Amino acid sequence: MARTSPTPSARAELSKALRFAIVGGLATLVHLGVAMAALALGAGAFQGNALGFGVAFIAGLVGHFYFTFGLSNGFGRSAWRYGVIAFAGFAVNNGLLAGLKAAKATPDSAALAIAILVVPAGTFLAARFWGFVSHH
Repeated sequence: MARTSPTPSARAELSKALRFAIVGGLATLVHLGVAMAALALGAGAFQGNALGFGVAFIAGLVGHFYFTFGLSNGFGRSAWRYGVIAFAGFAVNNGLLAGLKAAKATPDSAALAIAILVVPAGTFLAARFWGFVSHH
């Protein structure tokens, strides 16, 4: 049986997914690092989460626009759409954080880590097919 290689469009999508994972992973680490630093400095879990989200949002927006999707125009439109996607993810993140804190089953640092690490998995499709759509 002959082995077939991915089509050029499949390779392009895999490449975008890999770049998205790199940028998203870095943004997630920024979110987590800033949130944990804020927690260590005496902020509450929700305050640390919001601060980390804000810094990570900027990193993700710039990284995805220029590196992941390689766009050169339409930054304002992409920023608005990415904002919708990111804030929806942040709402899910905070809901999960609230549930974990209410259950009192984990320390704040573990609840933050779980809430921050769960959400990015769902953002690629929204960003790819709506947030960073190029309009030539």
